[in-house]
Amino acid sequence: MKMINMEKTGDRIREYIDDNSSMKEVAEYLGLTLYSVYRWTYGQSLPTVDNLVNLADFLNVPMYNLLVVEDV
Repeated sequence: MKMINMEKTGDRIREYIDDNSSMKEVAEYLGLTLYSVYRWTYGQSLPTVDNLVNLADFLNVPMYNLLVVEDV
């Protein structure tokens, strides 16, 4: 079985955001609070599928590059 590793996914999202923009810019683009984006980047929650698609579009990366999936 495979599962998304929230902590590692958060690290990866944070790396892409740090390389391309700020969390504030991402939050404004997605129409979310800065706190929501912060929670993703520190592995406290995951974006919805819609937000993940739009985040990938904003960062100009394939959606699957943002996720870390592991065997459990």
